[in-house]
Amino acid sequence: MPDAAPSTVASLLAAERACCRRLAPLLDAERTAAAAYDHAALLACLREREILQADWERAAAQRRRHLEAAGRTLAELAAADPALAREIDATARDAEAVRRAQGINEGIVRAALAQVTDLLAVMRRERSDSRYDGRAALTGQALSSAGARWSA
Repeated sequence: MPDAAPSTVASLLAAERACCRRLAPLLDAERTAAAAYDHAALLACLREREILQADWERAAAQRRRHLEAAGRTLAELAAADPALAREIDATARDAEAVRRAQGINEGIVRAALAQVTDLLAVMRRERSDSRYDGRAALTGQALSSAGARWSA
């Protein structure tokens, strides 16, 4: 039976908290990039977040496997050790903060996508003859000839 000592579990929880601490500033950078429509920075953040998220998931899975093999639960260990209970609470708070930040970021990205979709819909409705060519130059009737009827 694996060791379910509080120090072993605490070290596994510390690994999870370390992942959360590394994710927090990255999520801030991701949110800033999304709000600024900085696609290159957003993609860089998303790539790094995938790596950190995978690290976090592995750490949490290792903790779960360890507790399962020991036949113990975090609640049982926390009831017996106040210091470990504090570590469990701190880990839960950090994880919740990361989840909340991820939810906010998802909302910002969805809003940005909706704005782009709305803008494209207006362009298609008002300027159905306009297209972008291979050089990303707008083709079709000149905007000045559209008159005052075109507006976003």
